[in-house]
Amino acid sequence: MMNGTAAQSEPEIDFRRLSRRDKEEVVRWFDAYSDPVYGFIFYRVGRDADLAGDVAQETFVTALETIDRFDPRRGEMFPWLTHIARNCIRKVLRRRGRDVLLPDFWKTVDHKLTRAIAGIGSDIFPEELLVRKETAELVRMALTNLPLRYQVALRRRYFEELSLHEIAALEGINEGAVKVLLHRARLAFRTAFETISASILDGQGKGRVIL
Repeated sequence: MMNGTAAQSEPEIDFRRLSRRDKEEVVRWFDAYSDPVYGFIFYRVGRDADLAGDVAQETFVTALETIDRFDPRRGEMFPWLTHIARNCIRKVLRRRGRDVLLPDFWKTVDHKLTRAIAGIGSDIFPEELLVRKETAELVRMALTNLPLRYQVALRRRYFEELSLHEIAALEGINEGAVKVLLHRARLAFRTAFETISASILDGQGKGRVIL
């Protein structure tokens, strides 16, 4: 499901067609969100690819069944899908007789990210960390927990090495707005990265496997 193609921003979805289960719109919706949703789930189920696939499938089935409850005026699609994914993780783990509680550090990540995205804090994580090979796995893990627009902005800037002008053209905004977007994205990334890293190191120190 993770095909390595460039991420896409939140797309324009025709919710009326999606509610009618229009095949073309369902496919477009799934293609737009399947990779980021799978990535979000993958680390939360201990890097179990088969389990992550099952949870992702249940997430999209549940989302499609309840699509009429989604109000685009109240928020974006990706956070709504990740909310459903958290519930599906618990259900699938319960059915398999595994621990149904999400690891404490994921709850901490969610809590701290909510605060960071709301604008609490001002420090920016060193940009070079995003492209260091030594921390690549932690970087991927942290990115999967960010709002989709932040994921896309960081990937475009640091992995695809696009200029501010090029990102602005893709986003349909000016370069000043791109700078603000990247600032907020780096802040959210720092929060996720530091929280995940600290939790893993704490687990290793106590002789426990966190992920």
